[in-house]
Amino acid sequence: MSVTYIVDTNVIIKNPYFTGDFKECKIILPINVLEELDKIKSREGNSGFRARQFFRYFKSLEQKGNLLEGIKIENNVILQTILYEGDMTKLPSSFDKDYVDNKLLAIMLDERYKNCILLTNDISMRVKASSLGIKSEVLDLSDKHKLDDLYNGVIEKKVDIDIVKKFYQNGGITLNELEIKEMYPNQFFYGYTDYDYNKIIGYYDSNKNLIRKLHYENYSPYGISAKDIRQKFAFEALLNPKINFITITSKQGCGKTFLAVAAAMHHVIESGQYEKIVIGKNTSPIDKWSYQGFTTGDTEEKLLTHFGNYITTFENIQAARNKKNKNGIDILNALKNQNKLEVLDISSVLGSSFLNKIVIIDEAQSFDIHAMRSIITRIGENSKLILIGDIAQQTISRLDPDKSGLYAAVEWLKELPETAHITLNKVHRSEFVEKASKIFDENIFG
Repeated sequence: MSVTYIVDTNVIIKNPYFTGDFKECKIILPINVLEELDKIKSREGNSGFRARQFFRYFKSLEQKGNLLEGIKIENNVILQTILYEGDMTKLPSSFDKDYVDNKLLAIMLDERYKNCILLTNDISMRVKASSLGIKSEVLDLSDKHKLDDLYNGVIEKKVDIDIVKKFYQNGGITLNELEIKEMYPNQFFYGYTDYDYNKIIGYYDSNKNLIRKLHYENYSPYGISAKDIRQKFAFEALLNPKINFITITSKQGCGKTFLAVAAAMHHVIESGQYEKIVIGKNTSPIDKWSYQGFTTGDTEEKLLTHFGNYITTFENIQAARNKKNKNGIDILNALKNQNKLEVLDISSVLGSSFLNKIVIIDEAQSFDIHAMRSIITRIGENSKLILIGDIAQQTISRLDPDKSGLYAAVEWLKELPETAHITLNKVHRSEFVEKASKIFDENIFG
């Protein structure tokens, strides 16, 4: 191993699975860091939650060998713990000898560890390390880094034309033939060639262990057609009655709500797969100006002030179907009067149970992990739950994007055969919106 890192506690608290970002190196966890994490794990909030996450991960690694001797984990990384707390006499007299950070610096000054690199995101720690001649580095823990690593539901790969022919002749192809190690249930595959007309558009059938042709590639639910390949993937998941839980993420303008509502209208109005559409979002106070108590009208009228995006979507679907222009409120009310639609304040979801319904929850990034668990457990027999949102557009300032309930739902449930996820990546509102979104993303996330 050419590089050895000694890790500060703050790195683990920021990302319990940070080891996945390294290759071919050694990572050392001193005992005082583990002791500090042990104290943190009982706290409420994100820091306690992440400490507990790390210890669960750490416990799974213990089964692979002796951590004191070092265990080889993914990407040819050696993870090792050391019991040594450092010789505090090596530190300047002005340094507090009981401070955990200073104990870590004392370890770095030991002859055995002097060539190691201290991994810390604490600037004061790096300044002190520099003053003692200790090398230190910062781990990229930006939101962009977290979001780039998020499961997007698609594998894209260049393939030979012969593979494309074989796929369509046989109606499927194995992972081995595509040189893919593994895929998640209902994960999508896009195999492209040098020619636009030669491509594979499929999904992974985990029961057959095959990438198969889409069942609904040429469908236009409720008269709406997909505008790109990833929208085709979204419709494949939305129309499949065996997939009960779907997450769709993207930046603004990619058609998340549009596709979900069109599929829901198909299921309820056209096919009768479900009895009713339930549209919901979080209407609890995010800041003092958003509380519905400040709006006029009765409870339902107040609730509808939060559902402008759904109302606009109904109007856009009418326009896309070349139907007579109709006010979105009128469409919504007509569906309600037919008992085909229900408007739900998700903040009051506890105690509810959804049967024979297709439930769409917009802006799902606004829920934390505990709220998300409550929402998911409300779904009953013959129901489908669709979560849509933009994880990068975090609406709760205290919640990191990678710890939102939507992020957790995407990452934690991807191995279940009843689930599917797709990240849309093309803006269809206008060329200006596409350009503006890119500029904002570059300035926000780097």
